Amino acid sequence: MKIAISNKKAKKIIIFALIYVIVLFAPLVINPLWGLIEFVSGKIDDLLNYTGIAMADGEYDPAGLWVILGLPLLISFVIYFLGKYFLACKQGNVKG
Repeated sequence: MKIAISNKKAKKIIIFALIYVIVLFAPLVINPLWGLIEFVSGKIDDLLNYTGIAMADGEYDPAGLWVILGLPLLISFVIYFLGKYFLACKQGNVKG
């Protein structure tokens, strides 16, 4: 049954990757999300400047990679696990 287990794991990984790609490209289609990302990036830049961890001078944006790749990853984890939880609730597999 190793093949069945690996196929199940592969499906989970593919579903998560699909959610991540959708969340990653959503701001390009939905304009208010792009504004939110710019706002969050500015706040993280301010925090990095204040703490002295990195200096954001406008051209080089140290928060850019975190905002562009990290936030969609966190949002994808939340969506994936909420989806798993609600699917389990619908099937009656959740105790409590």
